[in-house]
Amino acid sequence: MRKYIIAIALKFQGIPYIWGGASPSGFDCSGFVIWILQVFGLLPAGDWTAQGLSRSFDSTSSPLPGDLVFYGTDKDHIYHVMMYLGDNTTGQLVIGASGGDHTTTDVREARKKNAMVKIKPIDYRSDRQLIVNIEAPVLHA
Repeated sequence: MRKYIIAIALKFQGIPYIWGGASPSGFDCSGFVIWILQVFGLLPAGDWTAQGLSRSFDSTSSPLPGDLVFYGTDKDHIYHVMMYLGDNTTGQLVIGASGGDHTTTDVREARKKNAMVKIKPIDYRSDRQLIVNIEAPVLHA
């Protein structure tokens, strides 16, 4: 299943970053991973913000392609999520919607900011907090 998740994620390279976007016409960071998880029946019930998703799966120190990488000031203040692609000759890579912010509300603004779904090194930000296993949902009582 993971190879199919990555294949779908890669098809969205270049789709514009749109604040609050959750469809192939435009994604924000959590909208991108939500859409993919939903297609594969892996989206848990509950809070679908980056913070909420970070609490919905068990963390892992051995990520596999498709796992989610979260960024924030600490584990209780997560504000960005990307999908782990794996290791290649240049290092660990992630894919996700990035480069925009709350003012990026249309395609024109996204293009101005170069805000889109793209591949980046896992440590393109210095605030990486945790990685979670998409096949290990946390069961809430």
